[in-house]
Amino acid sequence: MRVSETKSFYDHARIPEVTKNAGFLPQSLVRTRTYLAKSAAEWKKKNPERMTFSILLKSRKTWIGSIELRRIYAGVYEAGIFIHPQFWRNGYATEAAKAVIRWAFRRCGAHRVQASCWVENKPAAWVLSKIGFRKEGRMRGYAKVENELQDDFLFGLTAAD
Repeated sequence: MRVSETKSFYDHARIPEVTKNAGFLPQSLVRTRTYLAKSAAEWKKKNPERMTFSILLKSRKTWIGSIELRRIYAGVYEAGIFIHPQFWRNGYATEAAKAVIRWAFRRCGAHRVQASCWVENKPAAWVLSKIGFRKEGRMRGYAKVENELQDDFLFGLTAAD
């Protein structure tokens, strides 16, 4: 993801439907710029720990979201996806997530990719299940969103799957 996409990313992170489902996004334009600058710098490393991919709508040449792939430790990665609500229910999240997950297994040497989502976020859980992730459990009090703890579901996908 490019630092030039800071405003789009920040505007996206401020949409209530997005914030509710992903409360850990940067909460200011300055923090967003810092976050994206660090993400861009990661790509220059031999073994990046966090890679942020832009999701672009080719027909409009428009940024519509992003996927972050973060290495937890050797061979294990965590994925997070954010799509602008205007583009929900079009298959873009599924298509983008499949490509990044395939990239993680083939290019990063992942043996496991995991993802989590708020228990109330049924569309995210459906997308993860649709691309092969298995629901592994409920993580109580996992994320603090708007000063309230929320439970998340943990999903996992292994190379053997």
